[in-house]
Amino acid sequence: VKSVISLLDSYIKWIALGQAPSSTLAVIPSPAFTWFSKGYKEAFVSGEQEPWLFRGGLTAELQRLLPLDSVSDLFLYKPPESPCSKNYSIRPYAPRDETLVYEICRKTCDDGMDGTQVFTDYPNLIGDKLVGSFLCLSNEYCFVVEDENGICGYALAALDAQQFSKKMEVAWKPELCLKYPAPCKEPSEMLTPAEEIMNSFHASQPTAIPEVVYKHHPSRVVISVLPSITDPSVSKRLLACVLAALKANGSHGVFSEVTVGDKNVLDFYSKLGFLEIALPDFLADEVFFLGRAF
Repeated sequence: VKSVISLLDSYIKWIALGQAPSSTLAVIPSPAFTWFSKGYKEAFVSGEQEPWLFRGGLTAELQRLLPLDSVSDLFLYKPPESPCSKNYSIRPYAPRDETLVYEICRKTCDDGMDGTQVFTDYPNLIGDKLVGSFLCLSNEYCFVVEDENGICGYALAALDAQQFSKKMEVAWKPELCLKYPAPCKEPSEMLTPAEEIMNSFHASQPTAIPEVVYKHHPSRVVISVLPSITDPSVSKRLLACVLAALKANGSHGVFSEVTVGDKNVLDFYSKLGFLEIALPDFLADEVFFLGRAF
């Protein structure tokens, strides 16, 4: 119950920011019977009905207040192997969080592990590549999770992935090209990982989103939590918050790009219900797409 109440609290805080149009909220499909159905409340509190009539009890009643009726797996939490008293809270992203979000990105960029040593000369480079565009162009769909030590994870999303890509080309990529000039090296010289990323900013053509991906998964998401966070419910709750926000604005599916070879990241998204999208005609050999409908 505590986890569901925390989710509701996060969702209400997001609504309070004015990001959910009332016209959209009014047409979101809801379960056949909820607390607001005629006569349901009276039947629930009267004590005259058998307990199993109300499936899931109070926890399920609270879950049904969220616009998520097809992601029940995100509400299934495995009990911890040892007692734990840590509390995690999820809230909408705020501009003051940017530095910490960049830091988490840096500490998880190497297939979920710390990549700080790879980018010692350019500490913000990987953050600019992976998360900066979301924080700048789509922060209304960004959430962070905190523990007693501060922010320990994030979930960032864009409602319309194609429109988001266009905005990146116009408003984000040029800034990166100015900030990170193309490396001046001979063709025979090897580029460092940082230089390869900087070089990619100056590439003429971005990776296009395959139409089959966009059709069924129009929104894009990136999720990351620190390796020290071993509670699997944290990432599930993060994703649930993002999906609720996207669903409230009309989306029905999300995808994430995963670099080929990132086995830990693949396993992370797989545990969140993402599946690889088959793309026989997609020629990119560096990334593949994982999707989830809701």
